[in-house]
Amino acid sequence: MSDTLEIFQALWGMERLGTGGEPSLEANLDRIQQAGFSGITALYESPAHAERLTALRHERGLQLEAQAQPRQLGDLAPALELIARHDCHHVTVQVDMRPYTLGEAMHIVESWLPLFEQFDFPVLLETHRQRLTNDLPLTVHLLKAFPQLKLLADLSHYVVSREMPDDPDARDREAIAMVLEHAHGFHGRYASAEQVQVPLGYPQHAGYYALFHQWWLAGFESFRRRLPGHPEHQRRTLSFTCELGPAPYAITDRHGHELSDRWEEALILKHLGEDLWRRACLTHP
Repeated sequence: MSDTLEIFQALWGMERLGTGGEPSLEANLDRIQQAGFSGITALYESPAHAERLTALRHERGLQLEAQAQPRQLGDLAPALELIARHDCHHVTVQVDMRPYTLGEAMHIVESWLPLFEQFDFPVLLETHRQRLTNDLPLTVHLLKAFPQLKLLADLSHYVVSREMPDDPDARDREAIAMVLEHAHGFHGRYASAEQVQVPLGYPQHAGYYALFHQWWLAGFESFRRRLPGHPEHQRRTLSFTCELGPAPYAITDRHGHELSDRWEEALILKHLGEDLWRRACLTHP
């Protein structure tokens, strides 16, 4: 297979990394490029912002995981059209809509399915709290109704929203497995039953570190074994984004100081993703 892994760093994760002033966008992009990341994850919010960010990342050879956050049905098409004018690896869609019924959720997805196919980059529906995919069982029902859906799997949201222990029950394991079978990208972050983002290296979180490693490896292996008959010359790439956000995602002490160095943790996550991908390649060559 010609599959590869591309590891991105979220621009959001570069915010408030130190105690001094905020570095410039150029400085942050330099830091990301020098650390060996394939690209960045960023919202393309306006034509002017998109032009500037595209120029800066092209200078550094960085790819783009673009994000869209539609709040109503008509918002997604113009967002994707703007992104299409600035080459990207894929788009992750955080649907900022909260339907109360499965029927409403299905209507949203069904309305967008033809739109997803109009672009030459993958459009991935992101799993996220307070979004269309907030509820894990609802997401599973959507996948059963629309098996062609491609997901950006941020599993941290399901761990905290469902208060999963580090040994989930059979039903939750089965649901996560279905999400992994549709995942074409991942956002990397460790969560616990009470916190959406826990720092690395804390022994009390060892069970959750192991759980996420297990899930990410299973997702990587799933991606590699899918579509085994695709042409040998066709190159598919899986994305893994280090997305460690500032407070309130990051836990702080009483003075508002974060408990860990998120940049160092992002580099650890990067190396971990690379290692898990090597293991997946050995399992599914």
